[in-house]
Amino acid sequence: TVILFFVSLIQIFIAVLLLNNLSMEGWSVIQAEDSEGYLLAARFFLGEDTPADSLPLLKYRLFSPLVPFTAALLARLIPLYYSFLLINCLLWLVSVHLFYRFSKRLLTERLAYYCALLFASSLPLTVWGLPIMVDMAAFFFAILTCLMVTQPDAKRKSTYALLALTLSLAILAKPSNLSLLIFFVLYAGIQKQYGRVLSVLSVSVIVVGVTYLLLGLGIEDFRTYGYLRHRGVFYVANALVFCFHWGLPLALWGFLREKQYRLFYLTYLVSTFGCYLSFVHNPRLLFVIFPAVLPLVISGMEACAHKIAYLRKDKPGRSLVPLVYSYMLTSTMLAALYLYITRVLQYRSIEGVKHLLG
Repeated sequence: TVILFFVSLIQIFIAVLLLNNLSMEGWSVIQAEDSEGYLLAARFFLGEDTPADSLPLLKYRLFSPLVPFTAALLARLIPLYYSFLLINCLLWLVSVHLFYRFSKRLLTERLAYYCALLFASSLPLTVWGLPIMVDMAAFFFAILTCLMVTQPDAKRKSTYALLALTLSLAILAKPSNLSLLIFFVLYAGIQKQYGRVLSVLSVSVIVVGVTYLLLGLGIEDFRTYGYLRHRGVFYVANALVFCFHWGLPLALWGFLREKQYRLFYLTYLVSTFGCYLSFVHNPRLLFVIFPAVLPLVISGMEACAHKIAYLRKDKPGRSLVPLVYSYMLTSTMLAALYLYITRVLQYRSIEGVKHLLG
């Protein structure tokens, strides 16, 4: 875990360099596409007045109040901008550790270590993990939810309240994390844990609903900006490539090898990928499926390493390590390419590229 900590710090440093050098005007490691709205939300919690023309954006971002509220609390000690950065750095480091712990349930300890390395170097963390946004919190709650739902003592009643609180905070961190609640209902429901489903679901819905009511939010406030955009097969394929690139066929290979944990993989993918298809088809939202993809990628890498070792008459470990490092390098290179295309050249969609080509 010490090595994972230092690797994560290196990846954070790489993200800082890329975000500050491959950017458009006004954007950096601090500012990104949705930062304005989350700053409005944090200033709202600090008691500052909001301009009338910014009220619709403020209300939309208040559907994700957890990180702005926490940043507002920290802003009493450090500047607001840096409070977001500090929160996201801490979430990044803790998420890598949690993912390592979770992966040990699905894989061996050594493979879990490699799995955490893939997560730490992933494009979505590099591009959206640090700026004033809530995506790092979404990734954190995704892995925390998986860790809690699949733990051996998850069926004990004493864990129900903690799980309900976790799922509530996950949705308050980012509404699209509703997919995590759907995953829990499917995963526990298929195992006929109906009492567990009813109690956790009821508490989560009440906590989230009451919070939104206290903030004065309604359906129309969400619909102002939460409409369907960029729907299409191209955008889904594009997001998959940037998130997992050449790991995708390995993930399929890993799934074909899997027998013990298929219920988790299937229910989690159905829940998260299904919800993703209803929103913007970009890598930032798609990456929430990572707990059910990256372990399969590592499993596929292990199978590939065994095949290479058999052909070379060598030890599998000697082939696996280069595969892991190659995957990490590919992720970093794709992050640089993505930032160059979307922020330096400012081509934000395929429509922009078509317009350029005439």
